[in-house]
Amino acid sequence: MMTVGLPDNIADAWDREIVPVTHDLGSNPLFSDEALAELVRHNPDAVREIATMDTSTEDSARWRDSGLSADDPQTLFAAVRSGALWVNVGHVGERDIRYQRLVDAIMDTIDAAVPGQASFNRQIGILISSPNARVYYHADVPGQGLLHVRGEKRIWLYPGHEPYLKQEDFERVVTAVTAEEISYDPSFDEVATVIDLKPGHGLFWPLNWPHRVVNGNSLNVSATVEYHTRRTRRHFAVAYANGMMRQVLGITPRSRAVDGPAYWSKAALAYACRKSGIGSRLLRATRGG
Repeated sequence: MMTVGLPDNIADAWDREIVPVTHDLGSNPLFSDEALAELVRHNPDAVREIATMDTSTEDSARWRDSGLSADDPQTLFAAVRSGALWVNVGHVGERDIRYQRLVDAIMDTIDAAVPGQASFNRQIGILISSPNARVYYHADVPGQGLLHVRGEKRIWLYPGHEPYLKQEDFERVVTAVTAEEISYDPSFDEVATVIDLKPGHGLFWPLNWPHRVVNGNSLNVSATVEYHTRRTRRHFAVAYANGMMRQVLGITPRSRAVDGPAYWSKAALAYACRKSGIGSRLLRATRGG
């Protein structure tokens, strides 16, 4: 089992402000070196990405595949300790039920504390990254949290609206035209909330808020939490439909409303395009792919 500590004002702050939490994952044997190596050894295909980057600059063009393999976890983890690597092990709860129980316990605690919150499709991932490694400016599609387990890192969080989150950029993320890359300008840092994370600290932030991360001079291990609610699904549907309108039809969307007749029309469009697969085919055709 695990414990998670929530702030007293979580009901008012949730999805409006950054919500700090505490946790005891650092003492959980599932996050020991041996357990993580075993997880990767038995599930090398769960390693979504082994990336390297230029640790001296905020330039997403410097993010690239390292060429390393997850087939030998010991060698991989040794490389993480000495290199500039970022290893993303995704959806580990689907591979080992013990990790799923952890994320379910976290989200059950939060749901109980936030009136009307009913999260589903909960996922836990594990990030293992080098000293001084960084993750460039990006935005995630689902609801998101970060629970820091080992090492130290600094995270910059930015408001989830223009100019920090350009809708056209985000629509391209939602429609999978790009990964999570969005436009960054150093002037954005003037409004950023900067937080230093130490083991046992964690954060949840409002939906789609952009962020970037720089590790301290130590190997880092963190757990990511992803979840959906009815509200996050509505925002996804609108962003997907708006992306189709803009990228395929050449129409500039005028609304991002998540209720009313316009919403339901967009929800139907998003569902039909994704369910039938025609959305991805049209997007590929638009790109000439």
